[in-house]
Amino acid sequence: MNHAHQAATAFAATNPRFAGKFPDNSVDELWIADIKACVPRGSCQVFTEVMFVESQGAVYIFGIENEDGRPRGVRVELAERQQAFIDYLREQNEIMDRAVGGLGALFQGSEYASEARVTAAYMIHREHLTYLALGYRSREGDYLREKFDSKNEFLENARSMLSFDELDR
Repeated sequence: MNHAHQAATAFAATNPRFAGKFPDNSVDELWIADIKACVPRGSCQVFTEVMFVESQGAVYIFGIENEDGRPRGVRVELAERQQAFIDYLREQNEIMDRAVGGLGALFQGSEYASEARVTAAYMIHREHLTYLALGYRSREGDYLREKFDSKNEFLENARSMLSFDELDR
């Protein structure tokens, strides 16, 4: 089977590492974690030092708050790497949508499934986080930012996923 046309649907994160506070904001913290993305019965890809923002009990992939997926206020090479990761996640959603014959609209959350899975994989390591935050393009073409509480299906699925080290064994 050609795994190049399958979407990664399993994601795991390493234990997050504190990277620092934002100089203009005493509430937001920058954290990093490595992310493993795996295609069903296929290969896995590791993304190192993916940046996340924790703020008042919420977490999001740094850059996802911007429509272009590019984080602001960091060195160019870090912003480009982070933007490429977000582009990868958005591409996984598109691949999945094509795989179901364009019927993705029938599945709640299909527009942001990969981003939510990654954020949830991160969240399970940080028990105090209660909200998963996302930015995504709706089927109507609007860029939306939403926050979901800890009772969402993505978080429950992340808790049942294999760990980062076990995922591709």
